Amino acid sequence: MKTTFISTTTLWNSPRSTLDKLQSDLVKANKEVVTGRHMDVGLALGRQTGKTLSLRQERLTLDTLTDSNATTALRLKTTSAALDQVRAVADTFKNSLIGMPVGSQDVSLVASQAKAGLSKLTSTLNESTGSQYLFGGVNSKVQPFNIYEAGPKAAIDKAFSDFFHFPQGDSRVAEITPGQMKDFIDGPLASVFDGAWKGTWSNASDQNIQSLISPAERIKTSVSADDNAFRQLTMAYVMTFDLGIAGMTNETRSYLVSRIVGTLGDGISSVTDVQADLGTAQQKIDQANERMSLQKTFLDERITNYEAVDPAEAKVRVDKLSTQIQTSYSLTAQLNQLSLINFI
Repeated sequence: MKTTFISTTTLWNSPRSTLDKLQSDLVKANKEVVTGRHMDVGLALGRQTGKTLSLRQERLTLDTLTDSNATTALRLKTTSAALDQVRAVADTFKNSLIGMPVGSQDVSLVASQAKAGLSKLTSTLNESTGSQYLFGGVNSKVQPFNIYEAGPKAAIDKAFSDFFHFPQGDSRVAEITPGQMKDFIDGPLASVFDGAWKGTWSNASDQNIQSLISPAERIKTSVSADDNAFRQLTMAYVMTFDLGIAGMTNETRSYLVSRIVGTLGDGISSVTDVQADLGTAQQKIDQANERMSLQKTFLDERITNYEAVDPAEAKVRVDKLSTQIQTSYSLTAQLNQLSLINFI
C-alpha cells in the first residue's frame, strides 16, 4: 500500500497551482466580452478558420479599393477644375473675337489675349498633383506639354515659310488671299497639330490611366494632353498671334478670324465633352463605392456569424472565473493560518 505525503505546504500550494491558469482564462474571457470575438479564432473554429480568413481577405480588398477610389476621385475633381479654367479662358477669348472689327489696330490686343490663353493652357496641361502630371496619361512622370518657344514655334515658322516661301514678318503677307490661307490652314498648319503633335507639342501618352474601382470594373480616370480638345484650342491661339495676321488684308484677316472662332468653338465643345466623361467616371466611382459598402456590411455579418461569441455566456464565464480566483485566494489565506502551535 502506498501513502501520500501530506503537509501544510502541500495544502498551501494546491489552490495556488491552478491560479495562473484561472487568471489567463479570465484575461481571455474579459477580452471576448469587450471585443465580442473569440480570443483564439483558430482554436474556436477549427477547420472553418479558412472560411473566415477568406471573408476577411475579401473585406480587406474592398477597403483597399474604397481608399483607392478616394484618391482617384480627387484626381478627377482636380482635373475637372483645371478644365473649367481652360474652357472659361477660351470662351472669353472667343466672345471677344465675335463681332470684332478686322482693322489692324485691333490685332495687337487680340494677339496678346491669344498668347495669354496659350500660356494658361500650357501651365494647366503641365499641372501636377503629388509627383504625377494630371494630363500625362499613363506617362504621368514626364511634363506633358512643351512651351511654345521651346520647339513648336519653329515648326509653325517652317510650315509657314515652306508654304508661302517667305516668313511671317515679310511684307508679302499682304498678298495672301483667303483661298491661300484656307489651303495653308487645312494642309501644313493642320499637320503640325496632327501628325507632328507628338514630340513637337506633347510628351504625354495617348493612353489614359485605367483604374480598378471595384472587383469587376475598370474605367478611364485621366485626360491626356493628346486629346483633340487641346489641339484645337492650341491651334486657335497660334492662328491668332503667329500667322502674320497684322500684315494681312482685311478680307484675309476676316477669313482667318472666322476660322479662329470656329476652331475655338470646336475646342470648347470638346473640352465640355471631356468634362462630361470625367463626370461619368465620378458617377461610376460613387456607384461602385455604394455597392462595395453594401458588400462590406454583408461580409461583416458573415464574419460575425463565425467569430462572434455569445456575450451572455462570455459574461457568465468571467463571473465564474472571478469567483474561482477569489475562492482560491480565500483558501490560501485560511490554509496559511493552520499551525500545530495553535493546538498545543
